[in-house]
This record gives sequence, structure tokens and C-alpha cells, in this order.
Amino acid sequence: MAKMFFSTSEVADLFNVNRVTIYRWVKEGMVKGYKVGKHLKIPLAEVERMKREFGFGDVPLEKLQGGQAGATDAGRAPLRGPSSKKIVMAIDDDENILSFMQSAFEGLGLNRHCSLKTYSNGLEAVLQIGEEKPDLILLDIVMPNLNGLELAEKIRKMHRDIKIIILTGYPEYLTEDERGKFLDYMTKPIDLRKLHETILKALDIPGDRADGVQARS
Repeated sequence: MAKMFFSTSEVADLFNVNRVTIYRWVKEGMVKGYKVGKHLKIPLAEVERMKREFGFGDVPLEKLQGGQAGATDAGRAPLRGPSSKKIVMAIDDDENILSFMQSAFEGLGLNRHCSLKTYSNGLEAVLQIGEEKPDLILLDIVMPNLNGLELAEKIRKMHRDIKIIILTGYPEYLTEDERGKFLDYMTKPIDLRKLHETILKALDIPGDRADGVQARS
């Protein structure tokens, strides 16, 4: 008989995240959980929803059935080794900016070291962080529904170790205290040379030559 509730450890194993992350998602209201005695349980319907929205639709729930989660690494998404490319996530509601970022990564040679993932919807990006496991996030501030500062707060509560760089056309929206909460910030229009140097420094990548790169003004 299929299980109707799953422990936080089982759900964390399925989505390859830390159990503390599941607790945070429940606390933030992103995932529904229920107290059963002293333990937090996630209902089957919620796990199925998470699979769809987090992009794990092809992961078989059988992995959790029978209480064998964590007993083996079979079927788990492979962890990225030291030689793998870094993952950079760009979040901006302007599709033109995201297209520009894709072109910039290729033109600057950053795609030799990094894989760029772009999202125009902040909430969608948050739901994908557990799967993408980005090393760095390039984040816009002014976005509909959920602005960049609110989004950064949600990201930090779930994944404290992710580096965030703000890219904004409205630097006046950032107070000095707020700027200090981020690894760095850059103003739009984006200076390509600074973008190149900032990303290499953030990801601790040995500097490449950026000959011919012109500041975008």
C-alpha cells in the first residue's frame, strides 16, 4: 500500500536537499507539512505537487516507498564534482536582459567555466534552486509580485551559502545596509568588463583575458 505521509528525511532525500531546507520550506509556507506526534510529515499529495513544480516529475516515488530513502544513492541526481562547471542563475523579469546575459557569457568566455540558467519569474527560480544548486545568483531588484530584495530573503532562508550579486537599474532602491547584505552589486547598463571580473572573483575562477571587451553603456 502506498504511503500517505513522508518524513522530512525522506522528502529531502527525494529532492536531494538538506532536511533543514524542508523545514524552512514548511515554515515559509512553500510546502505543507503536518505535525504527527513529535515529527513533521509531508502528505503524498504535497510531494507529488513538489515533484511537478520543482522539475522532478520523472523521479519515481517508489524511491520513497517502503521507508528505504537514504539507503542507497541509486537514482539520486549526481553531485557536481570539483571539475564540473559552476552554476550561475540569472533572475530578471526583462527577457531582453536575460538574452543579453546569455550572449555576454558566450562573448566573455564565461561559458567555459559556468552554466547560465535564466529565469524571468522569481518564484519559479526559487523552486528550481534545490535542483539547480547554483553557486551564484545574479538578481534584479524591480520585478512584479516579488521584488529582488524579498526574493533574496527567501533564498537566504532556504540556502544560506548561495552568493548573490544584485544587477539593478535603480541603485537608489538599495540602502547602504542592504548593499552590505550582498556579495556585490552592479548598475545597469551593465559594464561587461566589470561583469566578467566580478563573476570570476565571486566563483574563485582564475582570471581569463577579456581582450576586446567593451563597457556596455
